[in-house]
Amino acid sequence: MIYFASVHSHLLYGIEIYANTISNHLSKLTVLNNKLLCILQHKSTRTHSYELHQTYFTLPIQLLHKYQIRIFMHNYRYYRTKLPVVFSAYFEENKLFHQYSTRHKDDFHINVVASEFGKRAITYKGSKLWNSLSSHIKDTPSSRSFKLALKNYLLQSVVQHC
Repeated sequence: MIYFASVHSHLLYGIEIYANTISNHLSKLTVLNNKLLCILQHKSTRTHSYELHQTYFTLPIQLLHKYQIRIFMHNYRYYRTKLPVVFSAYFEENKLFHQYSTRHKDDFHINVVASEFGKRAITYKGSKLWNSLSSHIKDTPSSRSFKLALKNYLLQSVVQHC
């Protein structure tokens, strides 16, 4: 497909960094992306963006950002040795902070931050996004199965917000 070859691949490149901003800064890119989806699908400009993304089984830019961060967190959890060494001790699990066996012992510890800037740090945002997933998605060690379940979960969240 033309969209995935020439547009989607460019959107994904560095999305973890450039989309880590307020949605207002991404509005022009979002509008342009939706216009491209309309043109490529021969749809009216009045077509809901959810339908445009659903047809191509892709996500809006803000959700692509969260999707990519969660993929990074999945790789950290299950394939840590394949990541660069700098990430080897980037996140800590809750079980390191207390000896009790709780429901959230395998979740990542979320450090307290005092500013909006701190909430954009990967150590905070990644942990928060990962912990918000249901356990049946988090407990999927296969990258392919995880990505599919995650994308379905995020597309469902778009439907619920419509």
